[in-house]
Amino acid sequence: MQQMLNYFLDYFRENLLVLLAFSGGMSFILAVLVLVTSNISRSRKTAVFLLEIFSFFLIIAISLEHLYEGVPGRQAYWIAQLSKFFDSFFIHCAIVAFNLYVKDLIKYSPEGKGPVPVIFRIADAFILIGLGILIFQEITGGFYPLDETNHYIRTSVRYVNYVFPLVTILTIIIGIIIYRKKLLKINFFLLLIELIIIIIASVLQLFTPGLPLGSIMTVDMAILLYVFEILNLGRAVERAHRLEIEMMERYQKELEFTVDKRTHELKIANEKAERLLLNILPESVAKELTENPGKTISQKYPNATVLFTDIVGFTKMSSGMSAEETVSMLNGMTSLFDERAAREGIEKIKTIGDAYMAVSGLTDDENNDGAVKMIRFAKGLLEDVKRFNLTTPHDVNIRIGLNSGNLVAGVIGKTKFIYDVWGDTVNVASRMESSGESMRIHVSESVYLQAKDTFRFQGPIPVDLKGKGMKNGYFLQEEKHGLLQKTLLVENRLNNSN
Repeated sequence: MQQMLNYFLDYFRENLLVLLAFSGGMSFILAVLVLVTSNISRSRKTAVFLLEIFSFFLIIAISLEHLYEGVPGRQAYWIAQLSKFFDSFFIHCAIVAFNLYVKDLIKYSPEGKGPVPVIFRIADAFILIGLGILIFQEITGGFYPLDETNHYIRTSVRYVNYVFPLVTILTIIIGIIIYRKKLLKINFFLLLIELIIIIIASVLQLFTPGLPLGSIMTVDMAILLYVFEILNLGRAVERAHRLEIEMMERYQKELEFTVDKRTHELKIANEKAERLLLNILPESVAKELTENPGKTISQKYPNATVLFTDIVGFTKMSSGMSAEETVSMLNGMTSLFDERAAREGIEKIKTIGDAYMAVSGLTDDENNDGAVKMIRFAKGLLEDVKRFNLTTPHDVNIRIGLNSGNLVAGVIGKTKFIYDVWGDTVNVASRMESSGESMRIHVSESVYLQAKDTFRFQGPIPVDLKGKGMKNGYFLQEEKHGLLQKTLLVENRLNNSN
């Protein structure tokens, strides 16, 4: 084992300059690479750059020391003397740069930015004291004096220059151990191993004259530190990419949630708009208007049945009522009519004051059952009025008029548009209502002809229609409503008792 160790040391001495040249070249190249490497913080880049530059000058000093030791002459003396001084000087500087790097790691730890621990400031103080002693010894000539052949005379004073660098490194090691939680595990172990190796190499250097193991290991530490920083940078980039992916995934989920929420809100808004539109227009017309908002919507129907209702004596009745009572009464009765129209498939057109207008048979089929449906609807309106009268102090009576025939329907206007119908059929239906009797259904001959097989009528009764002359009108045969009236009276009494 001893023989193998001696062989290794001899080989190391013989090839020292080659190893130094390689290490110095690497340090210089890495110093340049540090300057051009992006994504490294300025403070950490400064620390690594200084470490590489100090290592480069340290290699030059060791090389000159090795070349001129034992060479006679005054020039060789000064070169050997200064190179030995700068050997120790740049070791101190390299430790300062290394401590600067460690302080930056601790300050900007994964736990967040914090102050620099005192122990690392103490390490800086130790190395500054060591530098002061080194300069003092160089001035006084007490550091490694040379003999007449320019060989170093190794005195006990030289140990002083080992003490402070080693104490500084030990202080840094203690600081790293104390604040290891502020470092990534890989950072902690690599830094610790590097510093322990330097201490071991420095101790061995005391027993291997001519082999600057401590100095060379300091240079190797600088090279490894750059590699170490590149690995850190790679991990930082990887973390950044991972964080970016997580943020994008989170943003995508939030975006999907927002889109779903907005889609749901839009769906609800569309449904509300559709319901509102269907309250104004027939379903087919609403669909056409939605799909073609700028289109003029109109259509002719061959056999539609129009209904008009009107409250008998409304003007006189409303004069004795407040505005609120009038509106409340009209709204209550009209709401009953609307609900029945929705149940029975009758298309409400509009209300004008106390008048109510509705249409059935809006289809291209000339033989539709619109007249029969409208009579059933009209009979229902009379029942609604009678039921309504049991809940109000006002006795309301209506006239109902019906007429069948062709008409034109369409949408009028661009804003606040309405769906309306036009034609002689509409005018005649209005005349049938105005010439009718209270609480009776007055129909034209066209309605009678379509519904006579389903209902019983009284007539014909000649009617003088304004602008039309004498026409035949028919009243729907009144049915016995005694049972209905009794039922309504019982319900009213029960409601009053409750």
